[in-house]
Amino acid sequence: MMQAIGTLERAVGRLEQDVARLAAVTPPSPPQNSTPDMDVDGARAALRSLDELIADLKGRTIG
Repeated sequence: MMQAIGTLERAVGRLEQDVARLAAVTPPSPPQNSTPDMDVDGARAALRSLDELIADLKGRTIG
C-alpha cells in the first residue's frame, strides 16, 4: 500500500510540475468561439484533491 501511495505522490508531483509549466506559457488568445485547451484552475483543483486523497490514505495505513 505504501509503495502505491509513493507512486501516486510521484505522479501527482509530475502533474503539478506540468501544470505549472503549461500555465507559465502564455498561449495566444483563442478565437471567441473556441474553448481553451486546458482549464488551469480545474487542473490545480484536481491535483489538490489527489494530494488530499494521498494524505488520507497515508493516515489510514500508518494508524
